[in-house]
Amino acid sequence: MLKFFRKHARGWFMIAVIGIIIIVFVLYFGSSRGSRTANAIATVDKRLISESEFHNEYEKLMDMARLRLGAKLTPEILKKMDLKRKAYDNLLNRQIIIAKAADLKIQVSDEELKNTIMSMPVLQTNGTFDERKYRQILRYNKLSAEDFETLQKADMIANKIESIVREGIKISDQEIYDLYALQNRKININFVQIFGKDIKKKITPSETELEDYLKRNSNLFRVAEQVKIKYIFFPSDSFSPNISDSDIRDYYSSNKDKYKTKDGKQLSLADVKGSITKELKSSRGMLNAYTEAKKAHDIIYQEDKFEAYDNKNNLKIHDVDFFSINNPPPEFASIKTFTAMLLDLQKDEISKVMPAENGYYLLKIIDKKPPYLPKLNTIENEVKHRFIESETQILAEKGAQSILENTKSGETFDKIAGRSGLKVNETGFFQPGNTIPKLGSSQDASEILLQLSINKPYAEKPLFINNAYVILKLKEVSKLDEKDFEAKKAMYKKILISLKREEAMQTWLEGNKAAMIKEKRVRIKKNVEDL
Repeated sequence: MLKFFRKHARGWFMIAVIGIIIIVFVLYFGSSRGSRTANAIATVDKRLISESEFHNEYEKLMDMARLRLGAKLTPEILKKMDLKRKAYDNLLNRQIIIAKAADLKIQVSDEELKNTIMSMPVLQTNGTFDERKYRQILRYNKLSAEDFETLQKADMIANKIESIVREGIKISDQEIYDLYALQNRKININFVQIFGKDIKKKITPSETELEDYLKRNSNLFRVAEQVKIKYIFFPSDSFSPNISDSDIRDYYSSNKDKYKTKDGKQLSLADVKGSITKELKSSRGMLNAYTEAKKAHDIIYQEDKFEAYDNKNNLKIHDVDFFSINNPPPEFASIKTFTAMLLDLQKDEISKVMPAENGYYLLKIIDKKPPYLPKLNTIENEVKHRFIESETQILAEKGAQSILENTKSGETFDKIAGRSGLKVNETGFFQPGNTIPKLGSSQDASEILLQLSINKPYAEKPLFINNAYVILKLKEVSKLDEKDFEAKKAMYKKILISLKREEAMQTWLEGNKAAMIKEKRVRIKKNVEDL
């Protein structure tokens, strides 16, 4: 049972996750009927799941994430959420549930569906079903009434399946107490640190070791291909035309919806004339700049006279000395395909017209240098530095692991540490998590701390945190407040039931999915990594 708790122990994070799962299940259980295409990612009982459905589901989950987190939705958080995987699993699990419901002859009557929809709080006003709210929600989610009812029916079937699955779930008082203890018990840790800086001074690599390290890690030191170029830039502001009043009026008339206040009030032409002028100058300037750049490209391509075109048309040619294709000059930072384009071009070739944020570029390759691995004597300091850093980590980890091995002999922690010249420190009582007092934060800390017990006080492996390897020993655990437990017992019981229901449902889904794949009722055409 403790293994189950440890698996789900992330503070109160699991409660939030369950909430998200429920919301997604209720609001988005299904996908648009019109989204099916012949490009299948899977079939379940010959029911095709298309790439279009996958992308629709993914966008729905993205919308939910944006709505819930707003500006806090960073790329790092988005990566951890793994929404593509969730969208893929949602679609496949949904069809598995529907297929198994058919096997079990589980159905939802029209009367049940009607009563469920009419009793939804979000669709009621003063306790009565509100047709206007119903239509608003359909419009907001871009669903027809038929689509919405299909989704709700699928959700109701899923709820019936879940009720069957969770019938066997039993919760004991001990399990509730264990979960409470996991969330509330504090621990006190003894620890020793092995810092790399103490080992680094002792490492003196030979030339042979450095040569071997350079050979084994050539990718770290290889100099990428280099290029030397000339380019002409066509800035949009140099080609922006004069904007007439009639142009501004026509644009305003065609785009009135763009110019409203937050409360929907229409802004007058006088209010937005300046911004319209700026927008038209920018867009038309970019168009004119492209026209000039394309004309230059075609003439230079035919006549093969890059410099001559510059002289004739009063344009400045910029020279850029050799640079690595992995580190282009800052003026090309906004061109996403810049590196790929350089790799494709040969010496004396000109590029296609390349769009940037404020104009267009046209360039010519003057020379190229192939990638190469420098000789040791030219980069010895860098190789030596990397070798020492790498060897330091290896030796520090070995030293920490050796101390852990010695703890099994029955010697005291203080004696083992003292023999190695290390000081035993103490954290003081704290709530187990990814942050450890006096040490710092690590993503692995929580998992390692949860392994510790009075009977097994040492972690199985050292923890690397803040550039040091740390050996942890559980010294003591705090006593629990029994009165507080009794006061919160009902709440923890609900949390535990939710966790076990989710786990039971996931186990049921995985079991049925495996069986249906074996029976060839489920056929996977594309994995999520291919989408």
